[in-house]
Amino acid sequence: MTTRELRSEVRAFVRGFGLLDEERTPCGVEVAPREAHALAILAEAEQAGAQLTQSDLRRALGVDKSNVTRLIQRLRDDGRVAQDVSEADGRVRRLRLTAAGRRLAGRLEARSLLRFQSILDAIPCAERDAVVRALHVLNGALRRATEEPSHASDARDAI
Repeated sequence: MTTRELRSEVRAFVRGFGLLDEERTPCGVEVAPREAHALAILAEAEQAGAQLTQSDLRRALGVDKSNVTRLIQRLRDDGRVAQDVSEADGRVRRLRLTAAGRRLAGRLEARSLLRFQSILDAIPCAERDAVVRALHVLNGALRRATEEPSHASDARDAI
């Protein structure tokens, strides 16, 4: 496989999966994918008995501080997330889902599972494990490439 072939396949996946639509998730829910990811992360933390901060969410999403601030503001304006100021440190903002945010996160989870089930059903049974392994390898390579400072200047060329 060449670099161009890998890039071509990743681009085709991004487009085919519907990741470029900023108004709806790949599973068809009318919410921005970034917001859907934030809700999913907050719901998972809530189910584990944890409460995340804005910084935790920023790291989990892999976005910068200004992007997560705008994202949280949109979620707050839509009544999906609430913020509590930490008593120990007034600069720390703890995030929690509202009832509306919890309902939407549940709806997103259900629709996402249906979407992934339809994709899984379309993959021949004999190839399913190989697909998951390949994604695992690709995700590991992404983490390693992102951590390497020599690739930082090439980040603008990654799309």
